[in-house]
Amino acid sequence: MKNILLMAALAGLVAAPAGAGALKCLPNYYQGSNAALLTGYNKKMARENAVISWATRVTASVGPFYNDWKIARNKSFSCVKKGRLYKCTARAQACRTPNKKK
Repeated sequence: MKNILLMAALAGLVAAPAGAGALKCLPNYYQGSNAALLTGYNKKMARENAVISWATRVTASVGPFYNDWKIARNKSFSCVKKGRLYKCTARAQACRTPNKKK
């Protein structure tokens, strides 16, 4: 029972309080795509590499504080199969948490 209470207390310290601040999202969209010749044989890998490309483009444009795909908004994928290769594009608005500095 003590372990459960301790875990609950620690979870409360880790979780952000309600209303602690909304994400700051940029109004424009960024997109990235996979290199089909290298990663196109597997659709899942093609999508993952499109996300890496998206994050790289965001970092190059606005810095590393906005490159987290997990918190990006209005995310979408499009994948096209040409022959045996997938070409995927990831598109989303880049966001950052309020506690990250510019």
